Amino acid sequence: MKIIGLVTVLFAANVYANLHLSPPDFDSANGRAVFVDFKTAEYNITYDTINEVTTVKSKITFEAKTEGKPLFDLVPCPDLVILDGKKVKQNLISFPGGVSKLRQVTTAVNPGIHTLEIENIIDANVIFHTDFGVVSSAFWIRDLKDRLFLEQYVPSNFEYDQYQMTFNVNFLGIEKASQDFYTNGKVTKTSDVSWKIEFPEYFTVSCPFYHMTPKGWMKRLDFSYQSISGREIPMTVYSPWKRRTRKFKPEALRVIKELEADYGPWGHDSFVGYGTMIGTGGMEHSGATATSFGALDHEMLHSYFAKGVMPANGNSGWIDEAIASWRDKGYQRNPTTGFGGSDLGGQSVYKRNTDKRAYALGAAFMAYLDYKLQDSGGLKAFLKGYFQTYKHQVITEQHFKNNLEFFSGLNLDADFGTYIWGTNSDTEHLHETNLHHSALTKDELKSIL
Repeated sequence: MKIIGLVTVLFAANVYANLHLSPPDFDSANGRAVFVDFKTAEYNITYDTINEVTTVKSKITFEAKTEGKPLFDLVPCPDLVILDGKKVKQNLISFPGGVSKLRQVTTAVNPGIHTLEIENIIDANVIFHTDFGVVSSAFWIRDLKDRLFLEQYVPSNFEYDQYQMTFNVNFLGIEKASQDFYTNGKVTKTSDVSWKIEFPEYFTVSCPFYHMTPKGWMKRLDFSYQSISGREIPMTVYSPWKRRTRKFKPEALRVIKELEADYGPWGHDSFVGYGTMIGTGGMEHSGATATSFGALDHEMLHSYFAKGVMPANGNSGWIDEAIASWRDKGYQRNPTTGFGGSDLGGQSVYKRNTDKRAYALGAAFMAYLDYKLQDSGGLKAFLKGYFQTYKHQVITEQHFKNNLEFFSGLNLDADFGTYIWGTNSDTEHLHETNLHHSALTKDELKSIL
């Protein structure tokens, strides 16, 4: 099997400098809007148990490559923005074509390193249990709708960027906080009312898993799995019910063993799985998931494709959902796609959410690719090499196509041009509902805290 490594050397100097993967800068009504490279983001999250308010004070270090007014995103309106020590304004603006919204600082910066300090309030997915002096809080994310990544809670960059994030969690109004943390970051207790959570540098805005509950409210099991790499992987499964937690343990062990056999060693430091209610579907994070039992295997595969090899934008988001759905359907191999064409990955360069047609059209395209690649060992053989080579890196669909061609020796211009970058044609029969990523309401998301 060919090893997919042509581009690997390009990442050696600075693995996570991904500004070249950002959409094009553009002119807004406020001036030249420029994408930037976040280096670090420190979020000081305070739960005020007396006033029942959650505040965040963020400090972000970023690099601008060109002169202009820097972009970031935050769904709640900021209360304060400070750029390089000076108070500035920001505006909520639209991307070209109106495909999404984002925030632009109204003060221009020169190329170089800068600091952005922002204050905001978090209202989403927080419950103060006043009778007990404890708090439930989570940063739930979704990828099928716009602006539902980390920007729902804290100021963030976009999917192309990878940067080290730290959550400093503090409590006011109590002498001793009684809380449990479920996360894919490193947790350190710093006082009776504060914790530090540090996330890896390869994380993007959809990778962190953060779920804080009152101490003892969840039933958890901690165990380990010996990876084929020889290392012991800590694993945690938890839910509000002992029976469900016990059910998740053998399934998580079965799935991680299957995935390692297919795609190589688990790519994260640990695994955390929250067992939610039937019908809630799931959502993947890097080495973690909040999911119903029926979607556990789907979400764990996403720790390889989605949160192991990660999409740079919404147009690339179809790839991981297509792979996961192809697995869900039994790794089918078909000589045709079964549909006439689509623009699944050929939409605006500023698109941020995954097209829901990825489950059906994307899976059908993967089955077709597997047929075309059978003389080279098939699509799974390619994916194993692709994951091992580009683990913890952000990729585009063009990158995916180029490596498929290098692996197989095939020219896939016509296939991608028709089925991924083409136009909608004869696809209605493949528009299916996918139970793995249910569209939950705000109340439903809050109910699983």
